[in-house]
Amino acid sequence: MLSAMFAARIGWRDRTVVLLAALFFAMVLVSAYLGWSATATVNAIYAKAVPVFQAQGKPVPANPVGEMPPLSLLRNMVTYVALLGALAALVLGHQVVASDRKAGVLPLVFSRPASRIGLALGKIGALVLAVVAVLLGAGLVNVLTMLLLPGLALDGTIWLGMIEFYGVAALYMLAFGLLGAICATAFASESMALLTPVTIWLALTFIVPQVTANIGPMAALNPQSVNLEVPGGSFFAVTSALLGPLSIAESYRFLSASILEVTSGAGTTITAGGAMLSLVFANLALAGALIVAIARLDACRSGYRD
Repeated sequence: MLSAMFAARIGWRDRTVVLLAALFFAMVLVSAYLGWSATATVNAIYAKAVPVFQAQGKPVPANPVGEMPPLSLLRNMVTYVALLGALAALVLGHQVVASDRKAGVLPLVFSRPASRIGLALGKIGALVLAVVAVLLGAGLVNVLTMLLLPGLALDGTIWLGMIEFYGVAALYMLAFGLLGAICATAFASESMALLTPVTIWLALTFIVPQVTANIGPMAALNPQSVNLEVPGGSFFAVTSALLGPLSIAESYRFLSASILEVTSGAGTTITAGGAMLSLVFANLALAGALIVAIARLDACRSGYRD
């Protein structure tokens, strides 16, 4: 636990990680304000319309705010996590390992009785702590916003749904954090160790959805695009079968949209169970790969070449 906290502290010293995290929180605050402002405006208009309907003897319609799924106010968070959250986790994962390699402390660490598996588990623990801390802060902002919004019917189901959404977001961000740590361990060049996971992130976020389901780059970030019709043809059938299990971005987007109730579930062949299994398996496989990468790292050549 102490090694995980120490590794997380080192990772947070990187200015890029801090900048991305700060930008993520800024977007969370903007999203919260926009949701509050839009809902407050609708409530104000409804309050002024009620006396008019009553004076004219017409039935008063229900408040539109009450008919809207409360969790749909978090739909912008799906995009922020997929972009800024995942990228911040990736850079943090890279820094958690790269800082040790650049400081030249690994030969000393490997000469001690402590096992390499323990070191790898400490790195994984650091990533988990960092991701949970970021999402707890974002979740607190969203909770306060929803409590301040008038006209929303909040119950235990809503709070459970919010926990489920942030759990899915944590799995998604952690996967990219582990990917960054793996590349930081396996590559001899620091530039390649950072460029490779960023390229994979871009491919999984924008390219794979377009190849498997003909979803454009902007639609790939929109949780409501899971309602789009699945394209026909043998090409998309083959690519979906081959790349679908690897498309954790699509799994994350589908699960998030389902939890936040911004989708009807139409236009996709993904199931909630399959999507969750894809995210869990990706994290387990990446965690195992990080343990293997650290176990195989040559202590005498642990520094970067560039």
